[in-house]
Amino acid sequence: MNLVINGVVGQKKLGWPLLCWEARAVNVTRPSRLMAADQELFQEAQAQWNLEKLYADLAIAKQDIAPHKQPALTSTEQELLRGLLCRYSPAEIAAQRFTAPKTVEVSLSNTIYRYVETLTQRELNILESWRNVADWLTAAGYASARLEINWSQVPDVPVFYGREEELATLQTWTTAAAAPCRLLMVLGPGGIGKTSLLVKLVEQIQSEFECLIWQSLRPAPSLETILQSWLGQFSDAGDRSGDLYAQLSSLTEYLRTHRCLIVLDNLDTILQEGDFAGHYRKGYEPYGDLLRRLGEEQHQSCVLITSRESTKEIVMLDGPTRPVRSLDLPGLGQAAAGILQEAQLSDEKQWSQLIRIYRGNPLVLKIVASNIRELFGGSVSDFLKQRITLITSDVSFLIEQQFQRLSTAEQDLLYALAKIREPVNVGRLQQELAPNILQPLGSLVRRSLVEKSAAGFTLRPVVMEYVCDRLSREMHP
Repeated sequence: MNLVINGVVGQKKLGWPLLCWEARAVNVTRPSRLMAADQELFQEAQAQWNLEKLYADLAIAKQDIAPHKQPALTSTEQELLRGLLCRYSPAEIAAQRFTAPKTVEVSLSNTIYRYVETLTQRELNILESWRNVADWLTAAGYASARLEINWSQVPDVPVFYGREEELATLQTWTTAAAAPCRLLMVLGPGGIGKTSLLVKLVEQIQSEFECLIWQSLRPAPSLETILQSWLGQFSDAGDRSGDLYAQLSSLTEYLRTHRCLIVLDNLDTILQEGDFAGHYRKGYEPYGDLLRRLGEEQHQSCVLITSRESTKEIVMLDGPTRPVRSLDLPGLGQAAAGILQEAQLSDEKQWSQLIRIYRGNPLVLKIVASNIRELFGGSVSDFLKQRITLITSDVSFLIEQQFQRLSTAEQDLLYALAKIREPVNVGRLQQELAPNILQPLGSLVRRSLVEKSAAGFTLRPVVMEYVCDRLSREMHP
């Protein structure tokens, strides 16, 4: 017989006192099943149900019909209850607990079913289906009024400057009574404040929705992973065990029958590096189907997306009067003065020039302001006298992230524009570089690395300094 002693598997030896062993027979080839059985399952029920009150009230019902038993619900009873609340059948619960279906069915019949009948003031032994448990408890008021998924992961934005116009626009688009947007993408370079803007927006409009989902795509989860997570927490979702198409259909059906607010943050992390803007990484192409269906199919929900670059699905569906729209987020403008004031910089009359150099990018300005305070005693005038665009390691890292995502044609065009160092029109670029310059140029504009003015196309100042520095290092390694 295999024995476990403080986590070590060994063989019992003759002559050893039995009391020295805290042992039990196990199948050592299947440790994962033991671990799974010991874990607390179905914790997603917490997002949908008032479990603390439900546990307490069911414990009272338990005492009414079984006063000889332990007063509170046991951990097993709580786990079985959570499984039913997540709309898992007894067989599905048994599979996740690695026990026999009959064992779960008998346990439910002797415990949870009877407690629920008593709590909901029904006669004993009339419960005919495991589905009745969630239905009866919903009718009794134990379901949460609003479903929140990953809402604890919403970033904290303690300080927020400006953006009144953008907030008003987004609020109108998302809550308009006549034709609210069902899919909305906020675009802009790193550090421009896309996520912060959506945090403030959802604070204003969340009361309009019965389901809230915040999904960060920074860890690059597969679409299958997030759909299984979401559908597992929807109380009346359809097929969550089928193929991807069936799961997508279950999601869109839920969004038709429930008003949900979904935020997909950092979509660019699942987009392809080394290619033109808007192409998916290998294995993440199904996200294109998700965006297409969310944009094309009618539903009463709203999906908000942040990204450094758009995708072909959004580009094809986007329009100023359509239910799919995009907002290119500009710099803060003079509202960025609040950042410089917070950093306690001097020479306020020069702040506008500093904001213009860094195009009102909040994160870049915070980094630069910190360095001005440390290197120039907080004097903006002394810094501007250097006639440089300060590129710190932090700012460089932001641009490097974007540079590494570029195709070879885009990188070559950046180098060419850095050498020219002045605005240039398309005709000159085609004449001096190559006739097929339009695709990489358009991609760089969409990535907010190249800006257009009446004089032509040129690099943003911070990008200009970064590319020139990179050129110098490549020429003089």
